[in-house]
Amino acid sequence: MNKWKINVPDKGITDKLIKETGLSPFICRILASRGITSRSDAELFFNSSEFGDPLDILDMDKAVSTINEAVENGERITVYGDYDCDGVTSTYMLYSYLEALGAEVSWYIPTRDEGYGLNIPAVELLKKQETELIITVDNGISAKDEAKKIYELGMKLVITDHHQVPEELPRAEAVVNPHRPDDMSQYKHLAGCGVVLKLIMAMEGDTDSVLMQFADIAAIGTVGDIVRLDGENRIIVREGLRLMENTENMGLSRLLAMSGIDQGAEITSTDLAFSVCPRINAAGRYSSPKAAMELFLSSTMSAASAKASELCQLNDLRKEAEKEIITQTEEQIRRNPDLLNKRLLIVSGDDWKHGIIGIASAKLLHKYGKPNIVITKEGDTARGSARSTEDLPLYDLLDSCADKLIRFGGHTKAAGLTVSSAMLGEFIEAAYAYCDENITGACCETLTADMEITPDELKLQNIELIENLEPFGEGNPLPLFMLRGCVIKSKKPIKDGKYVSVGISFGGTDHRAVSFGSTYEAFPYSEGDAVDILANVDVNEYNDRRNINILIKDMRLSGFRQDRYFAARTAYEDYRCGKVESRLLARMIPEKDEQKKVYDILRGTQSLSKAEILADRAGVNCCKFRIILDVFREFGLAETDVTKDSVKLLPVKGKVDLGKSRIITSLKQGR
Repeated sequence: MNKWKINVPDKGITDKLIKETGLSPFICRILASRGITSRSDAELFFNSSEFGDPLDILDMDKAVSTINEAVENGERITVYGDYDCDGVTSTYMLYSYLEALGAEVSWYIPTRDEGYGLNIPAVELLKKQETELIITVDNGISAKDEAKKIYELGMKLVITDHHQVPEELPRAEAVVNPHRPDDMSQYKHLAGCGVVLKLIMAMEGDTDSVLMQFADIAAIGTVGDIVRLDGENRIIVREGLRLMENTENMGLSRLLAMSGIDQGAEITSTDLAFSVCPRINAAGRYSSPKAAMELFLSSTMSAASAKASELCQLNDLRKEAEKEIITQTEEQIRRNPDLLNKRLLIVSGDDWKHGIIGIASAKLLHKYGKPNIVITKEGDTARGSARSTEDLPLYDLLDSCADKLIRFGGHTKAAGLTVSSAMLGEFIEAAYAYCDENITGACCETLTADMEITPDELKLQNIELIENLEPFGEGNPLPLFMLRGCVIKSKKPIKDGKYVSVGISFGGTDHRAVSFGSTYEAFPYSEGDAVDILANVDVNEYNDRRNINILIKDMRLSGFRQDRYFAARTAYEDYRCGKVESRLLARMIPEKDEQKKVYDILRGTQSLSKAEILADRAGVNCCKFRIILDVFREFGLAETDVTKDSVKLLPVKGKVDLGKSRIITSLKQGR
């Protein structure tokens, strides 16, 4: 269950935007919801085309001077990248630019087994290969020891990066990072490839020609690294998408085709995020990033096709590995349902691919709305990847357990860790203890809607305008709307029941909505239900007809009280963890009529249904409902599947006296 936050656009600001910009009231309401409050803000959002001077970034002049000198002197240069989408595109851009200048240049991207960033063995290898200057892209800002080694071996270093800056910078000829506290440049949210793009602009002394040459590649890295799509990033992605339709990079052209993207049609940031970037990342996650780099370097169509095909195959393998991890994870949860009653979900397995566990962690966060750590045990060590909500800051959690870990890093919502297998149990207990001491409520994801859309606003001419807000991504998501008081008129399966098509009446007008988050069998709503819906809305064109397409992100029975629900869910989690005061346990005891209501609701259920929906139908709060289910399971009256949050009755013979339940007896005794 997700929390909902529905923004309410300020009417005064909306009216001001309508008057100053001449834009439609519908678009102005969205803009006001997103903090765009004036004509100048709107012009910057829609029409920005100016890059700040790249030389405004601290040390950019030193980087340009050092690299130019190395090129002129024929020194051997190595561009040192990273194995993700941002790192690969950054490496390709700088390598190909320097090669075109006639530089003596090579490239190096570490595998995921080597770990992120510079490492001593790689530095020593580059020295043996007679490298004289190393230029990092998308890494290097924390490589203090590796930088020291570079200079001990007689090489030089230029760092270009965009990650957070430590207190002490590594030794280098130049450290180019907009996040340096002493950097006064205007725009701070560039991806690694954006920093490289500006380095090339500074070397070339021109912006437009560099954009024409590299914006398509830089757009991929920018979208793939999930940085904010505003300011200069918005320019990069917008121009990159435009150029991509006629890209001259054969590898990219073939990858687009094999990803099912029609270059003759308009390419969107969503195409990159869900089709292109995963295939590039698959190389580093499942095999070697070398395949992705070689894709962009392909000089013949046959070579480009071969590399694009290889990336697609690696992505299929990545999906299978991810599916297997999720399957094993859900089996662990079925065997031990109390894993989901803790503030933090921790699961582990043997020899799961560590390049995949981050994706699995993100999937678990989306499915259960619960912060989690996915751990793969690899002999003497174990690696973990974590994803969270703002309720549980991961960096603070891991920092509190630092004495149990070999290393860790990350931020509030995403982090990674390495721990010795011998200390794994102690780390898990310490992580649970931190949550018990510091997290007071149930952790969950929050879905933020731009606004509540009215039936009058849900018109084709309005929805067609949404594409003007492209490109969408971090900081500028696809608009999310709340549709209040929809009535379900019909439902039917799609793709053999994998998805659900729902007919709804909204304000007296019929619409068709699609839920990709539920199978037809598990869809918990019935014809006649009044529901509130969170949805993205776009335009679908079929047989030369354009229709509104409603994509359901979340759904609730109308009138649902989320404050009461989350308070009750917190109480139940506390009860299962033994954290409720004994005097309060008596208030959790379900009355006989409440048990009967729940039983009657379950008896009338045609299929597996979400527990939270059933609790709402029964008029019982979530805590008591879960306790009633525990009692029903105790007597074999019902079975639940916590991985689906579903419940159904079992056939029973004879009369059952629920008053003799061990659970209820314990509650009465304050245990």
